Amino acid sequence: MTVRIGSKPFAEQRILGYLAYERLREVERVRAVDGIGAGNSLSNWNATATGDQHLYWEYTGTAWLQLPPRHEERITDPGLLFERVQADANSQQLQLADPAPLSNEYVIVADASWAEQTGISTISDLAAFIRNGGNTPGVAVNEEFYHREDGWRGLAAYYGIETVSGEPFIVTSIGLTYELLEQGRVKVASGFATDPQLGRATVTVLEDDRDYFLPYQPAPTAYAPLIDDHPEIFQMLAPVASALDKPTMRALNSRVLLDGVHPFAVATQFIENEGLDDA
Repeated sequence: MTVRIGSKPFAEQRILGYLAYERLREVERVRAVDGIGAGNSLSNWNATATGDQHLYWEYTGTAWLQLPPRHEERITDPGLLFERVQADANSQQLQLADPAPLSNEYVIVADASWAEQTGISTISDLAAFIRNGGNTPGVAVNEEFYHREDGWRGLAAYYGIETVSGEPFIVTSIGLTYELLEQGRVKVASGFATDPQLGRATVTVLEDDRDYFLPYQPAPTAYAPLIDDHPEIFQMLAPVASALDKPTMRALNSRVLLDGVHPFAVATQFIENEGLDDA
């Protein structure tokens, strides 16, 4: 039996893809095929729904907001969101396994010294600071966050964040937002909750105090007929998913993004260290 495993191209998704790939190589009569690192959310979702691909990990928030049938309703309860996403998936020849406990939602971060000086600890604080005449900080966001409906513009409207012309507003690639923050070119940036850069003393995560960002729990997402015939595939992935809390995922991402280790090596070592290859 062939199981083609895919992922999106960024580091965390590649790690998740190789975790599934390594784990499923232990399943008798399964030939895992590496298709990891190609395509966006929609192309992976559609390829898996048609059986051209058999499995990848999708985030619950992404599936709810960005993938068919797409919803505008805000659901911030992780369990309820998963149930609703699972129902959507089941209607499209897809099945979702139980998600990992981590949530890789978007975060808004600030230069730690600037945040302390201004007394800003929440996104509401940031909005109030600007409205009350504070110097508008430079902002850096990644390109996808800028263009997504649930990204910067949605956040700014939700919290009432006003931007003033003349201050730098930089749209850049994932990861470079932190470098612009470190260089002092901006004071506020976008990121993800499992970014290893969040461990820096120079970075402060602003609390999403009004719960704008939905949960983004990664769940194994598979071609439904495959799981109907071979439920052991999800059974084999269950201990992998349950081992992935937020600190663990940050550490794995750090190995790839900061230490330069290949995602395949990181995934293999994690499987061995956790004893999952014997489970």
